[in-house]
Amino acid sequence: MPQIIEAGFDMKLTTPTSNRIETAAFLEAKPSVFVLPDYVVPAGYSLLANEPAQTTEGEVQIICLISNTGAVPETVYKVKIIVRTEPNAYLPVKNCTQLIVWRQVAGPHGYVLSSFARTVFNFLLQSHNIMITDEQQTADGKRFWLDRMGESFVIADRSVYYVDLNELDDELVPVIDPIHGFEELMESYVPKGWGADEEHKNRAFIISKQNLS
Repeated sequence: MPQIIEAGFDMKLTTPTSNRIETAAFLEAKPSVFVLPDYVVPAGYSLLANEPAQTTEGEVQIICLISNTGAVPETVYKVKIIVRTEPNAYLPVKNCTQLIVWRQVAGPHGYVLSSFARTVFNFLLQSHNIMITDEQQTADGKRFWLDRMGESFVIADRSVYYVDLNELDDELVPVIDPIHGFEELMESYVPKGWGADEEHKNRAFIISKQNLS
């Protein structure tokens, strides 16, 4: 984990016509306003989220940035998150993963989206203390995480870790390796952390506001 996959996994949003249909269905469910502290939603846009749904894996929620600048509302950013409050395979503490992240390609909404994904990520990290990569990512997702980890090395209250579920200690608990800098990340962990094989679904990168060592 993460396994690299091709982009275009959410074509319902990528195609303008189906995007509007999906957006209408999302709005019909009457989502609530989602507040990001210190973020002002630009005029003509709405930041909304559905009610969290409890699953066997954790609490799942969808957050969307909706544009109302055209004749029909459309989704320009979507993130599906899962918050795990119970111990799981990776960590015995509460943590959060962005299961799906989709954003509109550069275009009329580019200026709104330029730093929005980073803002959402930082909010989720602040709220839940620990962010973990998903099992599958596109090349864009990999780049996004490399940027966030690179930033974290110079932020005092953040740490970066790597975990492989196939590497267990004497008590059969996954070994969590601290990563001490960007050079170590790029040379030692990126080559084995991401890949096209199924086995990479069992590998994860972690950004944490608490010490996991």
